[in-house]
Amino acid sequence: MSARKSGKAGQPVTIASAASLTSAETAEALALKQVCDAADGLDLKLVWSGQGEGPQVFLARAGAELVGYCSLDGDGAVAELCGMVAPAWRRRGIALRLFEAARVAFRDGGGEQLYAICEDASVAGRAFMEALSAQRSFSEHRMELGAKDLPPDDGALEVRQLHSGDQASISDFARVTADGFERSMEQTLRHIPTNLDDPNERLYLALAHGAPIGAFKLYREGATVGIYGFTVERSRQRQGLGRRMLARACALAHEQGAERVTLEVETTNERAIALYTSSGFETTTTYGYYALSRSLLAAGLHGAISEMVEE
Repeated sequence: MSARKSGKAGQPVTIASAASLTSAETAEALALKQVCDAADGLDLKLVWSGQGEGPQVFLARAGAELVGYCSLDGDGAVAELCGMVAPAWRRRGIALRLFEAARVAFRDGGGEQLYAICEDASVAGRAFMEALSAQRSFSEHRMELGAKDLPPDDGALEVRQLHSGDQASISDFARVTADGFERSMEQTLRHIPTNLDDPNERLYLALAHGAPIGAFKLYREGATVGIYGFTVERSRQRQGLGRRMLARACALAHEQGAERVTLEVETTNERAIALYTSSGFETTTTYGYYALSRSLLAAGLHGAISEMVEE
Protein backbone atom coordinates (compact mmCIF):
# COMPACT_ATOMS: atom_id res chain seq x y z
CA MET A 1 0.00 0.00 0.00
CA SER A 2 1.63 3.17 -1.13
CA ALA A 3 1.09 6.80 -1.85
CA ARG A 4 0.09 9.17 -4.62
CA LYS A 5 -2.80 11.62 -4.86
CA SER A 6 -5.42 11.95 -7.57
CA GLY A 7 -8.78 10.35 -8.37
CA LYS A 8 -12.15 12.07 -8.51
CA ALA A 9 -12.29 14.66 -5.76
CA GLY A 10 -15.17 14.36 -3.34
CA GLN A 11 -16.45 11.01 -4.60
CA PRO A 12 -17.28 8.83 -1.57
CA VAL A 13 -15.56 5.47 -1.15
CA THR A 14 -17.45 2.56 0.39
CA ILE A 15 -15.99 -0.62 1.91
CA ALA A 16 -17.76 -3.96 1.45
CA SER A 17 -16.78 -7.42 2.69
CA ALA A 18 -17.57 -11.01 1.72
CA ALA A 19 -16.37 -14.57 2.25
CA SER A 20 -15.07 -14.71 -1.33
CA LEU A 21 -15.26 -12.90 -4.64
CA THR A 22 -17.66 -13.59 -7.46
CA SER A 23 -16.15 -14.37 -10.85
CA ALA A 24 -16.86 -10.80 -11.98
CA GLU A 25 -15.25 -9.35 -8.84
CA THR A 26 -12.23 -11.61 -9.30
CA ALA A 27 -11.76 -10.24 -12.82
CA GLU A 28 -11.99 -6.68 -11.44
CA ALA A 29 -9.43 -7.44 -8.70
CA LEU A 30 -7.04 -9.07 -11.16
CA ALA A 31 -7.27 -6.03 -13.43
CA LEU A 32 -6.56 -3.72 -10.47
CA LYS A 33 -3.59 -5.89 -9.47
CA GLN A 34 -2.15 -5.53 -12.98
CA VAL A 35 -2.46 -1.75 -12.75
CA CYS A 36 -0.82 -1.62 -9.30
CA ASP A 37 1.95 -4.05 -10.23
CA ALA A 38 2.78 -2.09 -13.38
CA ALA A 39 2.75 1.26 -11.57
CA ASP A 40 4.98 0.12 -8.70
CA GLY A 41 7.11 -2.63 -10.28
CA LEU A 42 5.70 -5.24 -7.90
CA ASP A 43 4.11 -8.69 -7.96
CA LEU A 44 1.51 -8.35 -5.20
CA LYS A 45 0.56 -11.49 -3.33
CA LEU A 46 -3.22 -11.58 -3.02
CA VAL A 47 -5.93 -14.22 -2.69
CA TRP A 48 -9.50 -14.06 -3.92
CA SER A 49 -11.13 -16.30 -1.29
CA GLY A 50 -10.23 -17.13 2.30
CA GLN A 51 -10.12 -20.32 4.32
CA GLY A 52 -11.66 -18.98 7.51
CA GLU A 53 -15.26 -18.22 8.42
CA GLY A 54 -16.82 -14.78 8.09
CA PRO A 55 -15.56 -11.90 5.90
CA GLN A 56 -12.32 -12.73 4.08
CA VAL A 57 -12.20 -10.23 1.20
CA PHE A 58 -12.68 -6.46 1.42
CA LEU A 59 -13.46 -4.18 -1.52
CA ALA A 60 -13.25 -0.40 -1.70
CA ARG A 61 -15.43 1.20 -4.38
CA ALA A 62 -15.89 4.72 -5.64
CA GLY A 63 -19.30 4.35 -7.21
CA ALA A 64 -19.05 1.18 -9.29
CA GLU A 65 -15.26 1.38 -9.70
CA LEU A 66 -13.04 -0.95 -7.65
CA VAL A 67 -10.32 1.30 -6.21
CA GLY A 68 -8.92 -0.87 -3.40
CA TYR A 69 -8.85 -4.45 -2.18
CA CYS A 70 -7.41 -6.57 0.61
CA SER A 71 -7.76 -10.19 1.66
CA LEU A 72 -7.32 -12.47 4.64
CA ASP A 73 -5.85 -15.90 4.04
CA GLY A 74 -5.62 -18.50 6.79
CA ASP A 75 -7.54 -20.48 9.37
CA GLY A 76 -9.43 -19.06 12.34
CA ALA A 77 -6.38 -18.53 14.54
CA VAL A 78 -3.70 -17.33 12.10
CA ALA A 79 -4.09 -15.39 8.88
CA GLU A 80 -2.13 -13.35 6.35
CA LEU A 81 -3.20 -9.94 5.05
CA CYS A 82 -2.26 -8.16 1.84
CA GLY A 83 -3.88 -5.34 -0.07
CA MET A 84 -3.68 -2.72 -2.80
CA VAL A 85 -5.09 0.69 -3.72
CA ALA A 86 -5.41 2.07 -7.25
CA PRO A 87 -2.62 4.59 -7.97
CA ALA A 88 -5.15 7.33 -8.77
CA TRP A 89 -6.87 6.86 -5.40
CA ARG A 90 -3.95 6.83 -2.99
CA ARG A 91 -3.40 9.18 -0.04
CA ARG A 92 -7.12 9.20 0.74
CA GLY A 93 -7.08 6.83 3.72
CA ILE A 94 -8.44 3.89 1.70
CA ALA A 95 -5.66 1.52 2.75
CA LEU A 96 -6.27 2.30 6.41
CA ARG A 97 -10.00 1.71 6.04
CA LEU A 98 -9.41 -1.62 4.32
CA PHE A 99 -6.90 -2.60 7.01
CA GLU A 100 -9.35 -1.71 9.77
CA ALA A 101 -12.18 -3.68 8.15
CA ALA A 102 -9.98 -6.75 7.84
CA ARG A 103 -8.57 -6.34 11.37
CA VAL A 104 -12.02 -6.10 12.95
CA ALA A 105 -13.31 -9.12 11.00
CA PHE A 106 -10.29 -11.18 12.01
CA ARG A 107 -10.49 -10.13 15.66
CA ASP A 108 -14.24 -10.71 15.89
CA GLY A 109 -13.76 -14.14 14.35
CA GLY A 110 -11.46 -15.15 17.20
CA GLY A 111 -8.19 -14.63 15.33
CA GLU A 112 -5.00 -14.66 17.35
CA GLN A 113 -2.08 -13.81 15.03
CA LEU A 114 -2.23 -11.67 11.91
CA TYR A 115 0.69 -11.27 9.48
CA ALA A 116 0.83 -8.44 6.96
CA ILE A 117 2.63 -9.32 3.71
CA CYS A 118 4.84 -6.60 2.26
CA GLU A 119 7.02 -6.99 -0.81
CA ASP A 120 10.62 -5.92 -0.20
CA ALA A 121 10.50 -3.80 -3.36
CA SER A 122 7.63 -1.70 -1.98
CA VAL A 123 9.13 1.34 -0.27
CA ALA A 124 5.72 2.69 0.72
CA GLY A 125 4.60 -0.73 1.96
CA ARG A 126 7.61 -1.03 4.23
CA ALA A 127 6.88 2.46 5.58
CA PHE A 128 3.34 1.31 6.33
CA MET A 129 4.70 -1.69 8.26
CA GLU A 130 7.04 0.57 10.21
CA ALA A 131 4.20 2.93 11.11
CA LEU A 132 2.21 -0.04 12.42
CA SER A 133 5.25 -1.18 14.47
CA ALA A 134 4.92 -4.54 12.71
CA GLN A 135 7.87 -6.88 13.28
CA ARG A 136 9.29 -8.89 10.38
CA SER A 137 8.85 -12.55 11.30
CA PHE A 138 10.06 -14.42 8.19
CA SER A 139 10.48 -14.01 4.43
CA GLU A 140 9.66 -15.95 1.28
CA HIS A 141 11.07 -15.80 -2.23
CA ARG A 142 8.72 -16.00 -5.17
CA MET A 143 10.42 -18.03 -7.90
CA GLU A 144 9.40 -18.40 -11.52
CA LEU A 145 10.18 -21.20 -13.96
CA GLY A 146 12.56 -20.09 -16.67
CA ALA A 147 13.46 -21.63 -20.01
CA LYS A 148 15.41 -24.63 -18.66
CA ASP A 149 14.09 -28.01 -19.78
CA LEU A 150 12.55 -30.10 -17.01
CA PRO A 151 13.58 -33.71 -16.49
CA PRO A 152 11.53 -36.13 -18.62
CA ASP A 153 8.72 -38.07 -16.99
CA ASP A 154 10.14 -41.55 -16.36
CA GLY A 155 6.82 -42.96 -15.12
CA ALA A 156 8.18 -43.49 -11.60
CA LEU A 157 5.41 -41.42 -10.05
CA GLU A 158 1.64 -41.49 -10.26
CA VAL A 159 0.04 -38.08 -9.65
CA ARG A 160 -3.63 -38.20 -8.69
CA GLN A 161 -5.94 -35.18 -8.52
CA LEU A 162 -8.13 -35.07 -5.43
CA HIS A 163 -11.91 -35.01 -5.67
CA SER A 164 -14.39 -34.43 -2.87
CA GLY A 165 -15.74 -37.99 -2.89
CA ASP A 166 -12.34 -39.72 -2.67
CA GLN A 167 -11.96 -39.87 1.09
CA ALA A 168 -9.00 -42.30 0.98
CA SER A 169 -6.92 -39.96 -1.21
CA ILE A 170 -7.95 -36.94 0.87
CA SER A 171 -6.77 -38.73 4.02
CA ASP A 172 -3.46 -39.69 2.37
CA PHE A 173 -2.99 -36.12 1.10
CA ALA A 174 -3.57 -34.72 4.60
CA ARG A 175 -1.23 -37.25 6.21
CA VAL A 176 1.62 -36.60 3.77
CA THR A 177 1.16 -32.82 3.98
CA ALA A 178 1.00 -32.88 7.79
CA ASP A 179 4.17 -34.98 7.91
CA GLY A 180 6.10 -32.87 5.40
CA PHE A 181 5.24 -29.55 7.05
CA GLU A 182 5.17 -30.96 10.59
CA ARG A 183 1.57 -29.89 11.20
CA SER A 184 -1.33 -31.64 12.88
CA MET A 185 -3.75 -33.75 10.82
CA GLU A 186 -6.63 -31.72 12.25
CA GLN A 187 -5.12 -28.44 11.05
CA THR A 188 -4.40 -29.87 7.61
CA LEU A 189 -7.79 -31.50 7.09
CA ARG A 190 -9.57 -28.28 8.04
CA HIS A 191 -8.50 -26.53 4.82
CA ILE A 192 -9.06 -29.29 2.26
CA PRO A 193 -12.84 -28.83 1.70
CA THR A 194 -12.33 -25.11 1.01
CA ASN A 195 -9.46 -25.89 -1.37
CA LEU A 196 -11.54 -28.46 -3.27
CA ASP A 197 -14.44 -26.02 -3.62
CA ASP A 198 -12.23 -23.30 -5.16
CA PRO A 199 -12.53 -23.48 -8.98
CA ASN A 200 -9.04 -22.00 -9.36
CA GLU A 201 -7.35 -24.59 -7.16
CA ARG A 202 -6.44 -28.25 -7.71
CA LEU A 203 -4.91 -30.62 -5.16
CA TYR A 204 -2.65 -33.52 -6.11
CA LEU A 205 -1.33 -36.61 -4.34
CA ALA A 206 1.91 -38.20 -5.60
CA LEU A 207 2.45 -41.95 -5.26
CA ALA A 208 5.52 -44.13 -5.85
CA HIS A 209 4.74 -47.79 -6.53
CA GLY A 210 1.25 -47.20 -5.13
CA ALA A 211 2.40 -45.62 -1.86
CA PRO A 212 1.59 -41.94 -1.14
CA ILE A 213 4.86 -39.97 -0.87
CA GLY A 214 4.11 -36.33 -1.66
CA ALA A 215 1.51 -33.63 -2.21
CA PHE A 216 1.08 -30.23 -3.83
CA LYS A 217 -1.60 -27.91 -5.13
CA LEU A 218 -1.87 -25.74 -8.22
CA TYR A 219 -3.55 -22.35 -8.00
CA ARG A 220 -4.50 -20.40 -11.12
CA GLU A 221 -4.41 -16.61 -11.15
CA GLY A 222 -5.03 -15.36 -14.65
CA ALA A 223 -2.25 -16.69 -16.89
CA THR A 224 -0.13 -17.71 -13.88
CA VAL A 225 -0.28 -21.06 -12.11
CA GLY A 226 1.39 -21.24 -8.71
CA ILE A 227 2.68 -24.40 -7.05
CA TYR A 228 1.84 -24.39 -3.33
CA GLY A 229 2.05 -26.81 -0.42
CA PHE A 230 4.78 -28.76 -2.22
CA THR A 231 6.10 -31.46 0.11
CA VAL A 232 7.57 -34.95 0.18
CA GLU A 233 7.06 -37.24 3.16
CA ARG A 234 10.11 -36.91 5.40
CA SER A 235 11.02 -40.62 5.24
CA ARG A 236 11.10 -40.44 1.42
CA GLN A 237 13.16 -37.28 1.04
CA ARG A 238 16.64 -37.25 -0.57
CA GLN A 239 15.63 -39.99 -3.01
CA GLY A 240 15.09 -37.82 -6.09
CA LEU A 241 11.32 -37.96 -5.68
CA GLY A 242 10.94 -34.24 -5.11
CA ARG A 243 12.60 -33.43 -8.44
CA ARG A 244 10.33 -35.86 -10.30
CA MET A 245 7.25 -34.51 -8.52
CA LEU A 246 8.24 -30.92 -9.33
CA ALA A 247 8.59 -31.82 -13.01
CA ARG A 248 5.09 -33.34 -12.98
CA ALA A 249 3.65 -30.30 -11.23
CA CYS A 250 5.16 -27.99 -13.86
CA ALA A 251 3.92 -30.21 -16.70
CA LEU A 252 0.39 -30.14 -15.25
CA ALA A 253 0.55 -26.35 -14.95
CA HIS A 254 1.52 -26.05 -18.61
CA GLU A 255 -1.25 -28.49 -19.60
CA GLN A 256 -3.66 -26.11 -17.86
CA GLY A 257 -2.47 -23.26 -20.09
CA ALA A 258 -0.06 -21.52 -17.71
CA GLU A 259 2.10 -18.83 -19.27
CA ARG A 260 3.98 -18.44 -15.97
CA VAL A 261 4.69 -21.12 -13.35
CA THR A 262 5.64 -19.83 -9.91
CA LEU A 263 6.22 -21.07 -6.39
CA GLU A 264 7.16 -19.63 -3.01
CA VAL A 265 9.77 -20.80 -0.54
CA GLU A 266 11.10 -19.52 2.77
CA THR A 267 14.40 -17.73 2.32
CA THR A 268 16.03 -19.97 4.96
CA ASN A 269 15.04 -23.25 3.25
CA GLU A 270 18.34 -23.77 1.44
CA ARG A 271 17.69 -27.37 0.35
CA ALA A 272 14.37 -26.48 -1.32
CA ILE A 273 15.87 -23.39 -2.96
CA ALA A 274 18.69 -25.54 -4.36
CA LEU A 275 16.13 -27.99 -5.83
CA TYR A 276 14.05 -25.24 -7.40
CA THR A 277 17.07 -23.37 -8.76
CA SER A 278 18.58 -26.50 -10.32
CA SER A 279 15.16 -27.25 -11.87
CA GLY A 280 15.07 -23.91 -13.66
CA PHE A 281 13.32 -21.58 -11.21
CA GLU A 282 14.63 -18.06 -10.62
CA THR A 283 13.86 -15.66 -7.77
CA THR A 284 11.76 -12.73 -8.97
CA THR A 285 10.80 -11.02 -5.71
CA THR A 286 10.81 -11.44 -1.93
CA TYR A 287 7.94 -11.00 0.52
CA GLY A 288 8.32 -10.07 4.16
CA TYR A 289 5.76 -11.41 6.64
CA TYR A 290 5.23 -8.90 9.42
CA ALA A 291 3.62 -9.89 12.71
CA LEU A 292 1.06 -7.39 13.97
CA SER A 293 1.00 -6.93 17.73
CA ARG A 294 -1.86 -8.28 19.82
CA SER A 295 -2.52 -4.78 21.14
CA LEU A 296 -2.97 -3.47 17.58
CA LEU A 297 -5.16 -6.44 16.73
CA ALA A 298 -7.34 -5.78 19.78
CA ALA A 299 -7.51 -1.97 19.82
CA GLY A 300 -6.98 -0.95 16.22
CA LEU A 301 -5.26 2.08 14.77
CA HIS A 302 -4.63 5.09 16.95
CA GLY A 303 -4.91 8.69 15.84
CA ALA A 304 -1.16 9.18 15.70
CA ILE A 305 -0.75 6.31 13.24
CA SER A 306 -3.69 7.51 11.17
CA GLU A 307 -2.00 10.88 10.82
CA MET A 308 1.38 9.34 9.95
CA VAL A 309 0.12 6.94 7.30
CA GLU A 310 -2.45 8.10 4.80
CA GLU A 311 -1.92 5.07 2.57
